[in-house]
Amino acid sequence: MRKREKDQIHDPEIMLLNRVDEQLSQCGFLLPRVWTVNFLVAFKSKPLMILIGPREAEKGALVESYCHVITGGGSNQYQPMVGHPWWASQTTNVAMFTETQSRFNTLKLEMMIEEAGLPENRDRFYIANFNRISPGELQEYFSETAFQLRHGELMRLPTSHFLNPVPFPPNLAIIGTMDTLTFPWSDVDLLSQTTVIDCAPTKLPGYPLVGNTSPDPLDEKRLIQSYIRDPQRAFRKLRFILRRIPSALFPLLHVQKFLQKVVARNSSSMLLEGIIYLSNSWSHMGSGLFDENPQKNLQIAMDLAITQSLLLPNSEKIANSNNLRDKLQNILDNQYPLAMNLLSQLAPA
Repeated sequence: MRKREKDQIHDPEIMLLNRVDEQLSQCGFLLPRVWTVNFLVAFKSKPLMILIGPREAEKGALVESYCHVITGGGSNQYQPMVGHPWWASQTTNVAMFTETQSRFNTLKLEMMIEEAGLPENRDRFYIANFNRISPGELQEYFSETAFQLRHGELMRLPTSHFLNPVPFPPNLAIIGTMDTLTFPWSDVDLLSQTTVIDCAPTKLPGYPLVGNTSPDPLDEKRLIQSYIRDPQRAFRKLRFILRRIPSALFPLLHVQKFLQKVVARNSSSMLLEGIIYLSNSWSHMGSGLFDENPQKNLQIAMDLAITQSLLLPNSEKIANSNNLRDKLQNILDNQYPLAMNLLSQLAPA
């Protein structure tokens, strides 16, 4: 057996992915490998995550499986929440029930922030999962939180204001699912701290499992240590990983430079977010998470980085310009199916 294959089998992050696939399979779901890997890379890259797609069970199953594997099903570390009280529309006092649900969710989130921030819990993951949010919860729990996280601390949550700034624990993730096929709420603050993952059905094939499923879970401390959220660390890691692949980052840079000239004044920050995503697409041990072949891993990770970090934030402007869309399609040259798929979705019917 080649050294690379041995490293893949014993890589804790690869074993984590295999365990998630196994968990999904046991629950009756067979999702493309690219979905489970994209979730892990996004999880390592930013503290907030939104999964969008049709009103189907796959989004929820993906979140539930990850949370079960990462935390071992610990009830204190994983808190599923009602994202929006859709049932309240059948009552005579929608506003009251919505406010009550928001207060309850905020209280649970405050408790998680306090627990995750304790010194004895710094090596344990805490995950808050808001199921089926509406644009209201998106704004309150994600956009407003993301704005504050750009400064690394919180002064408020929905229905709650703090007397003093509260540090946001790096071992806490906030995840939401949203039943929508489009995402027209891409503000700069939100996307600076949030990865938006499109879980719509895709024609991309599933990727085979790498190695054998291990009964030993990835210890949370090692997972926390593995993620990169600093651009300088990301560049250093990519320089080492991609040293034998000439012009490896050119496609991302090319798209960013084009958008900078045409529509996106803040495309430099989007570029850095793409770089961070790419760096997390390799494990701490250097294994490709999407594919064991470095070139193929880069191809898939680049496709997702361009789609999620550069195109999605500018989707409204792209949708309103046939010329912009055509030029982006020429730049991408059919090499990146997910990016091309998003561009085709943004074209007028």
